[in-house]
Amino acid sequence: MAVIWLNQSLRILDVVITQGASFFDFLRYSFLAAPLWLVVIMPLSAFIAILWTLHRFLSDREIVVMHAVGLSPLQVSVAPIFFSLLLSSILFFNSLVILPYSFSKFKNVQDDVRNTIPKLLIQDNVFIDIDKNLTIFIGEKYSQSKVGHVFIQDRRDNKNHVTFTAKSGEFTTLENKPVVVLLSGQRTEASVELRKSTTLSFDSYTLSIARANEKQVALTRVKDSNEEPIKNLFKRELALNDRYWRQRYAEGHYRLSSPLIVISLSITAIALFFYRLSKQISNTKRLMLAGILGLGIQIIYIISKSVVINYPFLWPSMYLIPIVPIIIGFLSIISSSQKDKLLLFQLAELKE
Repeated sequence: MAVIWLNQSLRILDVVITQGASFFDFLRYSFLAAPLWLVVIMPLSAFIAILWTLHRFLSDREIVVMHAVGLSPLQVSVAPIFFSLLLSSILFFNSLVILPYSFSKFKNVQDDVRNTIPKLLIQDNVFIDIDKNLTIFIGEKYSQSKVGHVFIQDRRDNKNHVTFTAKSGEFTTLENKPVVVLLSGQRTEASVELRKSTTLSFDSYTLSIARANEKQVALTRVKDSNEEPIKNLFKRELALNDRYWRQRYAEGHYRLSSPLIVISLSITAIALFFYRLSKQISNTKRLMLAGILGLGIQIIYIISKSVVINYPFLWPSMYLIPIVPIIIGFLSIISSSQKDKLLLFQLAELKE
């Protein structure tokens, strides 16, 4: 989790620092995105944990002791299997409930930070060009968002140029757009063609200070599939086009089937470590083989998501890829248990 967090923090810090956001915004950014990372992190973490534990058990001859007291591979496997089932249930809850809620909040925070005028640019006694045709001058800066003695020249309308003066103001957001709320001031509108002006006094005036490209982004933002409940991902009428629907459809099956990867990788690791212990296969070979197979399952599963996007009727493959190793691995563990019992029975007969 720490490794992924450090990697993602570089991108998050770029937005936060550029926009002059607070350390609290950075923490919110990181925390709300974490459930999305868990979908990838948790299966690999469980796989590595089980591999390492079983490797130590074999290296320290603890497995031999367990066999000596009559424990079969199936009995020894109960703890890691239960561990994988527990993590899988957590991942199911994460995919169904936590992820759509947290990622929706994450996108809202992202929009708030990106659409807010960078607070680092708001300086006192300096003319600031927020946009090509929007200039702001601040006489005093009380805090990151509250200022005093405000002068604004708005030339975004080619026919009418507007000048604002106010005793105080506050920078905030309204409907995901940056605005400044001016208090106790005057609004002077000058007509370029008629060459005359009108002045209006106000107690409070809200002025949008969004850049031209930010307005367009705010209007055209499409809801991310990670924000949607799983049931919405399978509704074709909610997609803008056929390609987008196929992406949402594959994402829906991915969120339902990805928790099975934890069980699949775990049972694969267990089965390979208990496979034919009597043949004295080295621990290093078992570890390498388990790692290669686990990585292969993960890669094939990720590829299957891309295949389903292009060919939606192949969606069962996203469930078969984790389920088939579970079945094969479980049968292998049972087979190893039966062979160990047979071997112990034969040894007992020879002693007699």
